[in-house]
Amino acid sequence: MSNKPPFFVSSRERTGVLITLFALCMIKIMEPSVYRFTQAKYQRPVQWIQTASNEPFLKGQRTIQNRSFSATEASKKKSSPITLTSITPLGDINRADTNALKRIGGIGSVLANRIVRFRSYLGYYVHMDQLKEVYRLPDSVYLKLTKQFTLDLSKVRRISINTSTKDELMRLPYLNAEEWDVVLEERSMKGGFRHQDELTNLFVKSLNKKSFILLYLKL
Repeated sequence: MSNKPPFFVSSRERTGVLITLFALCMIKIMEPSVYRFTQAKYQRPVQWIQTASNEPFLKGQRTIQNRSFSATEASKKKSSPITLTSITPLGDINRADTNALKRIGGIGSVLANRIVRFRSYLGYYVHMDQLKEVYRLPDSVYLKLTKQFTLDLSKVRRISINTSTKDELMRLPYLNAEEWDVVLEERSMKGGFRHQDELTNLFVKSLNKKSFILLYLKL
């Protein structure tokens, strides 16, 4: 059994403890600065990371701005005023032959012949709207005809409403036999038509016909 008093420390043990404490102090003093991560050192790499991560975004923004600028320039070029060319008239629709009609885009030989035949059937056109009655004439072609052809009524053969017989009046295509009977009965009751207003009231208001029909008639 040892005769040492309680908590007795030998000189050798004291020396070991002192050496250990000294070594720990030296390690603390000589610690590499890289491990001392101060706030200032922390901010520098974070700032670099933020700048580096924003660089692709900034490049994307510049790319979008460049594209937007290019699109704006292209739209300005597209919206530049277009110089309109004047349309050269092709003459009178009542004198035009099939060759003249075929100069209109959308009119071939078949459609040109239909326009001419319908004109002969009417005894010349008195209104451009009559072109709409040509079989299978597209609206776009009708608009082109109205822009590039004029209408001369000097060659229209007018029928006398007061002296013509029923057969002569029936050459006009817009009234049937029963409707001409109404006209002839009205003429007989009045002893003949004397004013243009009488024809307008009879054909347009009573018989519900288009007013250009009156251009084929004379008092």
